[in-house]
Amino acid sequence: MFKLLAFLFGMGILAVSAWAEGGTAYLAVKAAQKGADSSANLVEVTGERGEPQPQEWKVILRDPGARGGIREVVASGDVVVSQRTPLRGYSDLNAQPAITLTRLNLDSDRAFEIANKQAVAKKLSFSWVDYTLRANAVGGSPMWILRLFNKMGSQVGVIQISAENGSVIAPLEPGIPAPTEPTQQFTDTQPGRTVGGFLGRVGGTLGGIANGVKNTTLRTVGTVQEFFTGERTVGPRDENDD
Repeated sequence: MFKLLAFLFGMGILAVSAWAEGGTAYLAVKAAQKGADSSANLVEVTGERGEPQPQEWKVILRDPGARGGIREVVASGDVVVSQRTPLRGYSDLNAQPAITLTRLNLDSDRAFEIANKQAVAKKLSFSWVDYTLRANAVGGSPMWILRLFNKMGSQVGVIQISAENGSVIAPLEPGIPAPTEPTQQFTDTQPGRTVGGFLGRVGGTLGGIANGVKNTTLRTVGTVQEFFTGERTVGPRDENDD
C-alpha cells in the first residue's frame, strides 16, 4: 500500500513539474532584456507545445546593437538557453509594430485560463497550446493568439485575447480535426456529459487546472508594470510584494 501511495504521489509531482516547466512568457521577456541594447524593442514572443506552459519561449527583439537588427533569445523561466542575431528570416517583422511593455497586463498563464474557460464552455478538449504574443496591427495593443491542439497534433481551436486588459478579441473558434482521426469523448462524474478543456499529459482526467478566470485588477496591472519598468503608477502594491 505504501509503495502504491508513493508511486501515485511521485506521478503527481511529475505531472505538476511538467506543467510548470518553462515558466511564463513575462519571465522569458525579462531574461531576454538583460542581454539586449537598452533601446531594443520587443516584437514577438512565441511558445510551442505548452502543457499548459511551454518548456521554452522564443523572444524576438528589434535590437539596434545586433547585426541585422534582430536578436532572437530562447529562454526557459528566467534563464537564457540560447541567443543569436540572425541576418535573415525575420524580414516579415520589420513592419510589425513593437510591443509596448507598459501595456502588457496579462501574462501567458492568465491567457491560458481564459482559453481554457471557453474550451470548457464549448466542451472542446485539447492537449497542448501554441502561444504567440504580438502587437495588434490596428492600434498597437498587445494581444495573445492561442492555438489549441489535441493529442493527435490537429489544431482544434484558436482564440485571440488582449494582453492589455484580458478582453477576448476573437472568441475560441473550433477547428476541424483531420477526418481520419479517431474521436474520443471524456466524461465527468455525470454520465453523458462531455467534458472540454485542458487534458495535457493526463489523458482522460481533468487534472488540476482551474476553470475560473481571475479578473485583471489595478493591483495586477501595477504589479506587471513594476516587473518590467521598475516603477508603479497604478494600483496598490500586493501584500506579498517585497
